Amino acid sequence: MSVTEFTDVTTDKDRGVTPRTGLYEFWTDEGAHVYLHDTDFSYLTYQPGRPPMLELEFVHDPWWAPPELATMPVVVFRFEDVRIIEWCENQEGHDCVTARPDAPPGQVDCFDWDGNDLPVLDIFTLRLTFRASRVAVAVRTKQNEEPS
Repeated sequence: MSVTEFTDVTTDKDRGVTPRTGLYEFWTDEGAHVYLHDTDFSYLTYQPGRPPMLELEFVHDPWWAPPELATMPVVVFRFEDVRIIEWCENQEGHDCVTARPDAPPGQVDCFDWDGNDLPVLDIFTLRLTFRASRVAVAVRTKQNEEPS
């Protein structure tokens, strides 16, 4: 089994990505604290090319963005060599969002990583399980600017 390679994430063993914290909380190599509980999942893009890629975007609410991310409140994960294993829509979550417009459809419950190559993303309306050999993490502004 392959092991996922992380880029733009700190190599500090206490602040980097670990199976204990998963992709839910870590620091970038530039010292920005990424804590997905304070974000909303906003979109995903899957490209079935060579290699297949999956891009996930999480946006901080301006009130909750950490100071080091205040001017760059979007966290983007770009996974390479992706194989989607499970895509499960949560009908109860969708029903709640339909009935209550204030419900957070992109609230991140967890973003686990098994220590090898298996991330699992749980949000209010979706569970996504996939394999990936490489992931790059970027922080950028909300506009269509290039990742930093």
